[in-house]
Amino acid sequence: MAFEGSCASRCKNADGNPILSWSNLNYDVKTKQHGVRRILNDISGQIYPGELVAIMGSSGAGKTTLLNVLAGRVQGGRLYGDIKFNGATRDPHTFKRMLAFVEQDDLMFSLLSVEETLLASAQLRLSDEKYTDSDKRQRVETVLRQLRLSHVKDTKIGGHGLRGVSGGERKRVSIGMELVTDPSILVLDEPSSGLDSSSAEMVVELTKEMSRQRNLCTLMTIHQPSAEMVAKFDKLILLSQGKLVYMGPASQALSYFENQGYPSTNSNPANFFIDLMTVDFASDEAMRKSEQRVQALVDHFAEYRERGEVVQTPKRQMLTSHKSFASGVTTGEIGHMPVSLEQDFGARYLGSKSRNSNSSVSVYDGRSEKLTAMAGPSRASISNDITNEVANIVYYEAPPMNPWLSEVLVLLKRDWTLSKRNMSLVYGLIGECVVNLIFLGFVFFQLGKDQSSVQNRIGALFSLTVQCTFPVIIPVMTVIMTSRDVLLRERSGGTYRMTSYFFAKSLSFFPLVIAPYYIMYFGMYFIAHLQYDAAKFFIGLANLTAILFAALGFAFAMSMAVRSLEVAHIITPVSLGTLMLFAGNLSNAKAITPVLRWLKYVCIYYYAYSGFVQNEFDGLEFTCTPGAAICYKTGQDVLNTYGLNELPIWQCILLNVVLGVAFYALAYCLLRWKAKPRYLWL
Repeated sequence: MAFEGSCASRCKNADGNPILSWSNLNYDVKTKQHGVRRILNDISGQIYPGELVAIMGSSGAGKTTLLNVLAGRVQGGRLYGDIKFNGATRDPHTFKRMLAFVEQDDLMFSLLSVEETLLASAQLRLSDEKYTDSDKRQRVETVLRQLRLSHVKDTKIGGHGLRGVSGGERKRVSIGMELVTDPSILVLDEPSSGLDSSSAEMVVELTKEMSRQRNLCTLMTIHQPSAEMVAKFDKLILLSQGKLVYMGPASQALSYFENQGYPSTNSNPANFFIDLMTVDFASDEAMRKSEQRVQALVDHFAEYRERGEVVQTPKRQMLTSHKSFASGVTTGEIGHMPVSLEQDFGARYLGSKSRNSNSSVSVYDGRSEKLTAMAGPSRASISNDITNEVANIVYYEAPPMNPWLSEVLVLLKRDWTLSKRNMSLVYGLIGECVVNLIFLGFVFFQLGKDQSSVQNRIGALFSLTVQCTFPVIIPVMTVIMTSRDVLLRERSGGTYRMTSYFFAKSLSFFPLVIAPYYIMYFGMYFIAHLQYDAAKFFIGLANLTAILFAALGFAFAMSMAVRSLEVAHIITPVSLGTLMLFAGNLSNAKAITPVLRWLKYVCIYYYAYSGFVQNEFDGLEFTCTPGAAICYKTGQDVLNTYGLNELPIWQCILLNVVLGVAFYALAYCLLRWKAKPRYLWL
């Protein structure tokens, strides 16, 4: 199927109406110093297919907040106003599928190549019913070509000390991950952040090119672009202190401000706009004058906007090309509007206002009356009570695009690829197992049947139990936590089900952990000369598998319970060290104080160690040295002394599996709670 054609047919707006419009947006948040602060104040506007729109303003102007509100990604506070998508109220489930959001931080897996990254996005986010695998691969090839990434498609993304693509290419990959979904609206948060001027300009140029080719509406925030970048924008939205200073064609912004008595004094229009809209805090007098200037700009634009809304003009016909759309409508369409206003805002901007004069009045004026009735006197002055903010929060899950098994297979392939390429993890686990095999095997070399072998057997089995936890939990936990940001980004766009991610992620670690530990167990078992019995060998192997399963579950639970990786590296060893006290080696399992005795029943060490000891000592007979103070004649005497025969071996194995399942269930609940989108919605 044709990529460009499918998008054009879907994104095309038959009557030229705005694809996204908003009116009277207000957003309040709580602050410790000032109670309630208004971030956005009566913001209204609209954007059309094929446009490249930039939101500009100084730091704290509300750029990112407005972007997040329009994208449906704002959290906390109180939001009210009206937002329409294709002239209708937005539906959370469908709107997220039609919108592509590129975050400021390029959150991707550094070990995947450019093509693998885009292909995984296409396979997860495009329906299997509508697109075959070859269609998805063809779409990836198209995006690579359009974003000029074909020459680096086999290069790894890189990051964190790993050499990869450049910053500009990395940003284009982030954009490509969203474009493979064939969206109607592309939203970018500070796409030029961290890039040199050349790379930043290329990103803007390519987004404009994609907007033209696909009839795609592109909305971005940008701080201080170059003059060349400003010239590429179709429309500017200028904000200051959460208020709208200008919204119209970028090519006519300078003349608009010049007509107000503010001629440009800077070769870069962006710097001129920022200087004009920024409050000067150098002194009280400077702050007062700059605030008055900003308020005058806001009021002046509000007057123009109101005059533009009530103009009665014929409905504009659908334009045949984006070029004619950008050039606007004829003077005759503007009717009796003053010529200065036409020059300031441009024919296209006025055409969009006048085209829907009747509906615009109802949207702005009618909505304002509705809000006034709803909010009462608090519309004029901000109310300090925003306890009703929960009423606006929408908890939603985007409908899945593909069957559960299909998602699992794609995620499992990706996670397994990441695990194989994480050489520090792979070599670390293999090296640790080889070292333990050698040391444990030869420290407890060829155990006999004398009394000293009793202590050595206990030490060998306890060391084996401990080595199945620390070297597994901490590195696995680190890998999971470092990729958690990618998970949150993908989940916010409804890329896959939570169960699919969790199942695939868990499966990807099993062979990576179990294979080297099986080798360690085989070597240690025969070098240390534990009981040469096939049944006991495989029972011990089952017990080893159970504690490894529980350890992986513990790693998942800890990685989801703790936000900070540094804190997790402190809490995890402390937690494991505390649990070791109840294993039955450092303290007698039957002699623990009743207040804390219950902890051994939630201790993976206790069940694993008890299973290893029972399996090894059952059936053994030892020789006693004449005159020895303590003599264990049989393995049963050892079990009775240490109190490790309370539960049979099969129950120890089963209970460790149950604990592992409980850890996974806890991790899943915590992960689902953290990753579940909860945004304020209009």
